[in-house]
Amino acid sequence: MAGINRGWAVRLGLVACIVALAVFNWTIRREPRERSDALTTATAAGTAEPMLVNQAWHIRNMATAHGAFVIEVEADDPSQAATIARALVEPIKDDYDEILVYVNQRGADSDLPERRLQWTPRDGYVEIAYDQTSP
Repeated sequence: MAGINRGWAVRLGLVACIVALAVFNWTIRREPRERSDALTTATAAGTAEPMLVNQAWHIRNMATAHGAFVIEVEADDPSQAATIARALVEPIKDDYDEILVYVNQRGADSDLPERRLQWTPRDGYVEIAYDQTSP
């Protein structure tokens, strides 16, 4: 009789774990209730953290490999690349040896970036503006 009760207890425990994982999965996947259009927002501690959802620009793609982090951004105004890059790089710069932020004009026909900002611990921020004119 004790074996039957223990078997049901194990099954009940497994069901409880499955339900808990499903609730946890749903919680982390749901859409945020409020979205801010600001480039940055202040946290409760008073520090600024990057907003990945805003009207001026959005992240198109990200990739990491061998201590480098590459971020592709589409922006309404690519001349603001330095401001955008600093908002993205500052919170994570201690975790990487190099961070590259490529900024494209939103809605441009070309996939080639207009600007690139490179951050490294040694050189800081270095910006390159690519010439988009054809010869």
